[in-house]
Amino acid sequence: MIAFFGFWGGVARLYGTHLLASPWNTLTINLLGAFLLPMWTGFLGPRLAKNRHWLVLGVGTGFFGAFTTFSSFCLDFVKLIIANQLTSALAYLGISIIGGVLVAWLGVTVAQRLTMKEMRF
Repeated sequence: MIAFFGFWGGVARLYGTHLLASPWNTLTINLLGAFLLPMWTGFLGPRLAKNRHWLVLGVGTGFFGAFTTFSSFCLDFVKLIIANQLTSALAYLGISIIGGVLVAWLGVTVAQRLTMKEMRF
């Protein structure tokens, strides 16, 4: 299941890379994935997949693992440095790291609040 969903995550990433000019496509996809992964594992997956933990794992690890990549992030950062775009490289690095942590935190927070709201009803 991880390989199956990994294939589709890679396809989604490939499609996404054509929407924006690099390296900003990598940044956008990685931030989106950092938000959606905790939403999937903390709220959507358990509800949609019910007792099929293999599906939650397959989508979480496979799809989002292939959709977001650390190697593309590093390569784009190095390309900016080689192109002598130091300001852009540092902005890209800062937004990727700080933004990634913030949107992951937001995803966890939203998933927790949705769960708590669901438990009240």
